[in-house]
Amino acid sequence: MLIFFLAGTVLVLAMLIFSRTLWVPSGMVERLSKKKWFQNHWLSGGYLFGINALYFGTTICLLFLPIFTNIPYLHLVLMFLATIVSIFTWSAFSTAWRGSFKNRLKMALTGSSFYLILALIMVIQWVSVKPLYPNEDTFMRALGWMLGFFVSAVAFSVCFIFTAFLGKRSARV
Repeated sequence: MLIFFLAGTVLVLAMLIFSRTLWVPSGMVERLSKKKWFQNHWLSGGYLFGINALYFGTTICLLFLPIFTNIPYLHLVLMFLATIVSIFTWSAFSTAWRGSFKNRLKMALTGSSFYLILALIMVIQWVSVKPLYPNEDTFMRALGWMLGFFVSAVAFSVCFIFTAFLGKRSARV
């Protein structure tokens, strides 16, 4: 488990470091940058919020797939692919969006706030863990909520960094 955690951390850090050379889906960038509504920071941020929610929901639904198959470590492959798809999407949003730096920050905060809300829900659940029956050990449930918080907080941070700071440089207003 620790090896997968460390490998994921190294992968995310490498993608942040080499984000300028990261391949960006150009078709998606062209389509988004031509849309007039996309240049409004609230609308594009709301769209990114919806995309993040869609990706999260799809990943959660796909994570039930290993229950019905005997393929070991399929859940790890699915989570890895979801991370890669999300990072490419965030990179495309960052490249396609044009405007002032202040508005870029608003767009990034609005779009990545899905993961911030999710992290807050995880913290609330983690803090309020109570035994369901007498003498129940709540350690594993609390550990799950804690790991969920960590994953959500990292997703918020990476989404915000990619969409706010790694796009094309615009006028800082």
